[in-house]
This record gives sequence, C-alpha cells and structure tokens, in this order.
Amino acid sequence: MVGGEPLLAHQMAVLRHVGIDKFLVEVDNVPGVLLALADKIRKQGCSVEFVRSVDDLQKQIRANDQLLVQAEGLFAAPEFLTSVLEGPGAFIATVDGRDENDAFERMDLNTRWAGLAVLNAATVASLEQLPEGWNISSSLLRQAMQDGLPNRLVKQSNIQHGYLRRISSAADVDQLTRQILASRAQREAGFIETRIFGPIAAKLAPPIWRSPSGGLVLDGLTLFASGTSIVLAGFDWTLPGICSALLAMFLHSIRLMSRESGLQQGVARSVTPIMWIILAVALVMAARASAYQPFDGAFAGVMLIGLAVLAGHLKLPAWAQTVLRSPALIAIGILVLTPLTGFAIAAKCVSLAQLVLLIAAKWKHKAKP
Repeated sequence: MVGGEPLLAHQMAVLRHVGIDKFLVEVDNVPGVLLALADKIRKQGCSVEFVRSVDDLQKQIRANDQLLVQAEGLFAAPEFLTSVLEGPGAFIATVDGRDENDAFERMDLNTRWAGLAVLNAATVASLEQLPEGWNISSSLLRQAMQDGLPNRLVKQSNIQHGYLRRISSAADVDQLTRQILASRAQREAGFIETRIFGPIAAKLAPPIWRSPSGGLVLDGLTLFASGTSIVLAGFDWTLPGICSALLAMFLHSIRLMSRESGLQQGVARSVTPIMWIILAVALVMAARASAYQPFDGAFAGVMLIGLAVLAGHLKLPAWAQTVLRSPALIAIGILVLTPLTGFAIAAKCVSLAQLVLLIAAKWKHKAKP
C-alpha cells in the first residue's frame, strides 16, 4: 500500500490526469483488493479490463489504437508523464545504463527501459503466445525493439527528483508515500491549509489508512463539526461557532491528505460539498443574527462567500492565492475581529479586505496593451 491505496490506484490516477480512461491490467488472478479498485475506477466513468494472455490483450486493441505500456511497480508523476507523451508516434522511453538506474530493466549495455512505451496496434498484433512465466509488458518491449521503434531518452533529473520511480522495497514505498503526501498538501493554495493544516494532517494520515473504519469516522467527524457550527450560529454563539468551523476545515484537510480524491465514491464523495454548504449557511446565519439590520448582516455574509468563490476561479499571483484561497485564514480573521466589532462588522471588514486584495492582484497583473 502506498499513501493509503494500492500502487495501481496511483498509477491509474496519474494516467487519468493525462486523459487515459481505458485500462488493461495484466493479472494471473484477481484478488478482492483489485476487484474493489476496478469497481471504483469504473464508477468514475473509466473502463477496466483484466488481461491474462496475449489473446486477451489483442482482443482489446483495435486497428487505430495506441497502447501505453507501463511496467509493474513504476510510478510516474503527472507532470513527467505529460511531458513524455507530448511527442508524436510510438516510442520506447529509456534511461541510460548507469549503476544508479539498476532498478530499471536493461535493454542493452548502455540503455535501460524507463518502464514506459507507446506502441501501435501492429506491434501488439505481431506478439506471439508467450512461454510460461513470461510477462506481457516485457514481451511487448522486446517486440517493440524488434519492430525498430525509436527510443526517447528520459532526463536523469526526472529520476533524481522522484518524478519517475521503480517501487521494489519497503524503503521505496516509504519514500513515495512521503512524496504523495507532499503533493496532496499542495492541493489547496491557502496559507493555513498548506503551512499549518497540511503538515499536521500528513502525520495523522497513516493511522487513518491502517484503520478499517478510519475514513468513515473522519467523514462523520467532519460533518459533525460543520453541523455544530450551524447550531451554534443559530444560538448566536459566534466564537464557538467559528472554532467549530475551523475544526471542520482541519478535518477536511486530513481527509484530503488521507485518500486519493479521484477514488472517493458514495457518501465520502459528497462530504466536501455538504461541508462547505453547511459552513456557508452558518456564516450567513451568524452575520444576520449579529447585525442591527438582518438583511445587512446576511448581505455581508453572502458577499464574503462570493468573493471567496470568485478568488477560487480567477487566475491570481501566488501571494494572492495564499491569502484569498484560504478559508481557514478568512475564518481566523473573523475570529480575531469579532470580540472587537461583533460578527457582522467583522464579516464586512474581512470581505472588504478580500475585495481590496482581489483588485490589487488583478490590477498589478493586468495584461499590458
């Protein structure tokens, strides 16, 4: 398991990122874990078929198809895979034969297979039945070499930076898990989410992976914390309500850290939008209840939410993203101001700050005539 999921789940997630939605998985037998993963992927609108022989593979390939072959135990980062696939035509991705690349399969004295190849249908069709014990991916590589497919050399820096990895030991798994956690920590651009919630969530994620019900409990706690904030808002207990909302956001960060978002389904998939809807309603309720003019308070809450949503859809410089795309930072700003001004005025002040920063960000980076 890597990052709480089978390595194959991460491989498929990266392939989906580059636009691939049909998967052929080479197997000898199909364990329950693999069946469950295939069901999850299919529910996301993808096709997953199991391939046990050359005949099975050839039946799945049509005349104009291309086949991306990925070696077992290989992890390719999305940005790396995108760059490799930019070139046209069929090819074999390679690395040089230096000793530090000995985890990769050797092709000749100076060249090793990088674990990736794009083959045309003719190469697949010319593959003959394999002797017992031979795997299909390596046999496809040999066939591609016989067909004279060009090599595409992968820069060594991609291996050094972990964009391309062979996973063959527990140490490799631990290293890749740290890389995946670091990547998940960057899913949200906000300062609090990235700099504070993220590192703490990375420490808490492994125990959740090891618990059969950890994910379900975390989903329930997230909804409970957000629901508590709306109850507290109804009683006009604004400061505890803000703290409850911050707790819900923190639990949400742990959820993002502890699972691959593309594999969520059912209730787990609905937790995030439900949480944000509840927190938005709680904000408007609290602003309305604490203002002298209820409509005035509600308008301030709606304005704050609208500016936060707008910031999430605009192209902004990094400094503006850090501030404007951090719901937790916005909540902390309201938390600090509320004892001094009251909740409604605090919401107005924060929304005004949002507007000023948005204008400053867009004005500074506006297109030159």
